[in-house]
Amino acid sequence: MPLDAITRSLSSWEWIGQLLARLFVGLLFFLSGRGKLFVPARREQMREAMRHAGLPQPELAATVTSLMELVGGAMLCLGVLTPISCMMLTVVMMGALVTTQVPAIKAASAGEWLGEFLYLPEVLYIVILIWLFFAGPGWLSLDHLLLSR
Repeated sequence: MPLDAITRSLSSWEWIGQLLARLFVGLLFFLSGRGKLFVPARREQMREAMRHAGLPQPELAATVTSLMELVGGAMLCLGVLTPISCMMLTVVMMGALVTTQVPAIKAASAGEWLGEFLYLPEVLYIVILIWLFFAGPGWLSLDHLLLSR
């Protein structure tokens, strides 16, 4: 069986990767946002992170960010308005990278810095979200159900 035939055959199963990426990344964000909104210790931890990052109105920033995680994660799990949820969550991850993660990287060389940067989970989440933004949510999603009518 030639390689191109195998590739074509596998591409018909792409929806499985889309579904798993949507469900797992969406659930991660949903649960994270829920904890930051409704668990007092996590809420205070988030506010403190915003204060430490020097953001104006850290209480408001923490609430808005946590809501974006909760709502964007739920939307991603359901596959509803997937491009919008991907953009929302990418903004959250870019904010985390810029305010807390990148400043904490201590590296002796550019190569070492890049290795540390690429090791951050936020970078992986951004890559997955960008892929879902362009690939779409797959056929097992509310987006597909609503748009196929």
